Amino acid sequence: MLGGARRELLRIALVQGTRPEIIKNFSIVAALARAGVRFEVLHTNQHRQRKMCADVYRAMGYEWSRALPGRYSLGNAIEWLQRTFVRDGITHVIVNGDTAASLAGALAALYLDLGVTHVEAGLRSGDVLMREERNRIMVDSIATLLFAYTAYEERLLRATPAVRGRIHLEGNTTVDVLHDFADAISRPPRSDRYVFVTLHRKELTDSRERMTALLHALRRIAERRAVVFPVHPRTADALRRYKLDRELGAIEAVDPVSPFESLALQKHALAILTDSGCIQEEAYLLGVPCVTLRNNTERHLTVANGANVVAGFAIGPILASVEEACAAQRRGWPDIYGPPGAGVRIVDRVLSEAAAAERRDPQRPRPAAPAEICAETLVGGDGL
Repeated sequence: MLGGARRELLRIALVQGTRPEIIKNFSIVAALARAGVRFEVLHTNQHRQRKMCADVYRAMGYEWSRALPGRYSLGNAIEWLQRTFVRDGITHVIVNGDTAASLAGALAALYLDLGVTHVEAGLRSGDVLMREERNRIMVDSIATLLFAYTAYEERLLRATPAVRGRIHLEGNTTVDVLHDFADAISRPPRSDRYVFVTLHRKELTDSRERMTALLHALRRIAERRAVVFPVHPRTADALRRYKLDRELGAIEAVDPVSPFESLALQKHALAILTDSGCIQEEAYLLGVPCVTLRNNTERHLTVANGANVVAGFAIGPILASVEEACAAQRRGWPDIYGPPGAGVRIVDRVLSEAAAAERRDPQRPRPAAPAEICAETLVGGDGL
């Protein structure tokens, strides 16, 4: 660990901007607080609706330190983060996942020569047209520390020439959430048999044809069992835009629900239908069969272990996959995500790597004070 004098020089920024990041970073925030490290949570306002932001922070028991003023854009987020890093003397940045906030945090840190930790590194769907995929590739190439969730991603990162950082396998922070809040999700939220649905990705919402096909499939499923569908704001907007919001039939479309209500609904569902990567993981950890409504997935081991089926967007394969999932016996699949305590292990590793860097180069320059960093350094500088 870092000695007291050098630890005083360490100041960490945890950058996030979406509901999933707020949830997944819960145990990292708790571990940073327990470690006595100076840190701040910077929120880029990508998700700013109350049910997608403030209510989620409240449920997870922590708050942001600063939030992007004004409306979100990627450029505004990068510039704001750089100025905040400089003003607050940030020495290290932690980002999580494949979001625009993760990319913004990594790019802002890159041009200030700050260390970057990428949690949830190494996920690949093979679809280079997917924005999330491009975000992952760029952040992985920038990161100085990369934390993979499974041995599969660890091997992929070690075989990727563009990855320059140090790679570690310390587990999945979603395991911490399910462990620490087990009581909050233990009771069935309803007594009937139902499937749980989430849909939000641009590959779906940007296509009226796909939206129409999936709604048709969900209406067919709803003829036999309840379909509980918390509607993401992006999806709600697409439904209105395509005038499909009046064609939901018996589908139980509701507003976004709290993190624990969502997890409880997942835990006690017959099956989960989703296009979310995070929910594929949650379904696996909760022991609930999952049908992924996409043409690919970056959670390969969930498919390899029989917990998840990639059904695509065609009605026939979706209906067949859902019926098979609903008839499946629940069981535990092989442990791929590690035990609780991932947040603590990640923070301990960040601190030990900082201590190792100190031992290797005890005379290295200390981080510049805000006044010592010229304006040209911000947002690339020198035309970069």
